[in-house]
Amino acid sequence: MQDRPFQIGVIISSLSLIEKIQKMAEDEGHNIYISRATFTEAVPPGKKMEASGVEVVISRRGVAQTLRANLQIPVLSIPYASVDILRSLKMASQQGNRIILTSFMGKIGGLEILEELLHVEINQIVYTDIPSLENALQSAKRQGYEVVVGGGWTMRIAEKLAMRYVEMGTSDENIMAAFENAKSVVRANREEKKRAYRYRCIIDATTEGIIAIDNDGRINAINKAARTFMNISTQDVMDQPVALFVNNPSVLQVLNAKVPVWNKLEKIDEDLFVFNHLPVEMNNEIIGGVSTFKDVTNVMGAENVVRQSLTKGLVAKYSIGDLIHADTVMRNIIVKAEQFAKTDSTILLVGATGTGKEILAQSIHNLSKRSENPFVTVHCGALPETLIESELFGYDEGAFTGTKKGGSPGRFEMAHKGTIFLDEINTTPLNVQTRLLRILQEREVMRLGGKRKIPIDVRIIAAAGRDLESAVQDGLFREDLFFRLNVLRINIPPLKDRVKDIPILLEHYIGRLSAKHGFDPISLPYAYVEKLMAYSWPGNVRQLRNFVERLVLNSNLRFSTDPLEELYDELIQYPPVQKHVEPLCEVKSFKQEVKEKKWDQESVMIREALENAKFNKTRAAKALGITRTTLWRKMKEAGL
Repeated sequence: MQDRPFQIGVIISSLSLIEKIQKMAEDEGHNIYISRATFTEAVPPGKKMEASGVEVVISRRGVAQTLRANLQIPVLSIPYASVDILRSLKMASQQGNRIILTSFMGKIGGLEILEELLHVEINQIVYTDIPSLENALQSAKRQGYEVVVGGGWTMRIAEKLAMRYVEMGTSDENIMAAFENAKSVVRANREEKKRAYRYRCIIDATTEGIIAIDNDGRINAINKAARTFMNISTQDVMDQPVALFVNNPSVLQVLNAKVPVWNKLEKIDEDLFVFNHLPVEMNNEIIGGVSTFKDVTNVMGAENVVRQSLTKGLVAKYSIGDLIHADTVMRNIIVKAEQFAKTDSTILLVGATGTGKEILAQSIHNLSKRSENPFVTVHCGALPETLIESELFGYDEGAFTGTKKGGSPGRFEMAHKGTIFLDEINTTPLNVQTRLLRILQEREVMRLGGKRKIPIDVRIIAAAGRDLESAVQDGLFREDLFFRLNVLRINIPPLKDRVKDIPILLEHYIGRLSAKHGFDPISLPYAYVEKLMAYSWPGNVRQLRNFVERLVLNSNLRFSTDPLEELYDELIQYPPVQKHVEPLCEVKSFKQEVKEKKWDQESVMIREALENAKFNKTRAAKALGITRTTLWRKMKEAGL
């Protein structure tokens, strides 16, 4: 984008120089504003130029110094070049041998050489105001000096005293250089204003209050939110002490302590805010501090929203890097998962309990194009039959006793545009499987008690702890639903089939759990690791993780082989030796067994039934002669 025309002002007392500048500006196409004035007259036209939008002013030495003290815009001075001084003194030497050279506020050096070259006597007069200049020229005239070289006021006084006068000349090159410098200054100022505006927009866009102070504790930046919190409307707070607006501000402490202060409760008037204070350091020196602060009510509200989202399972917190592995089998699974994540097709994960199905499901979601949308988990095996339909599909007000006003969305609705993970899908009751099949076919859900279909856009990832083919053959799972789910499939092997992962998992969990409990990481002997690699790990990675936590806690900061051997002995005693169980049709009812055995053996009976049913809750409940809901409740009571 082309720059808009530069707005350049020129304030000079010399008429000949003004004429020269006007011609040069016309030739170069500069947009200039010109005023003829000496340093005593320059301020009013300078302020007028500044008010009209002039971005930089060009002048000579005396006028420039006066303008800099009174204007906010940059003022550039056309310097006295050596060649200009020589040219002016040579012209003066043609009118007399004794020459007066005037300069404002400072001497011009090297005049001794010019005296020798021109064979003249040069007396330099440095003045600070008009009376001192006039007195000096009167004295010079009495001493017999014949000609004066200088600027606008020098010319006026010389004419008044009837002294010969030569105006200090300025070359075209110096004028051109002054214009180029002026353009550079304007460009830099425009960029600085853009940066300042962007900075202002950024800090005003945040809902947090922001205050910046210098190392004297005075405010040098404040955003819109901070003004609102502090009830400041039009009052100018810049360069004011921050202590005038915040009671005992901790930001002043960081100027001396040089360390940040986080999450400190402070008051503004009677309102409570959470403050963060940070020192601002440059070249190992504290030059100020920054405070950011939020209203306590808003902080608590935001925390509640985050907590609700997390507890509802709407966030996938695991990524593919959380699948710690070294075995080629797991590497191939991860590659497959990365490829599957690029699609929207349904995925079926098959693996025993504790193999990491949920971590893999969350990783696939976070790798997919739906990663910014909800991830909703449904543990089908943990939901009672009476609740699973309302949890999955939601309900309208009045659908059953105890419904909330306005009804409630189900997990499928909550997962709209995201992913729903149906864990332990093989435990889902047949009547629910029918509704799931319809949802997969039509991509619509109808709430319990509702009359309208709600379109949904969800990616489905299902997981099963056993092959669904056998569940289909046993009549426990719908064949048509199986075909709908079995589009993309990943079989996760048990830990015993990927023993190369065991050492790296041990190292990972030892480090992680030691840090969690504040212990130094222990080091396992290689022989001990080999024994752990030979173990079958029926509980898979979850069992290994729990074993490592016990190992870390029992080591209690000191390494000893005693807890290692003791815990290993306990480890290999699980699972207990399985007892023979009669075929399902011949198993006594649960009530009959209770009459024959003591009540405290109930959990043993439940465990045996689950083991013989390969942990299928439906078959185990049938074997015990109770409903699946009762089995679920008994397992919860027994801590299974």
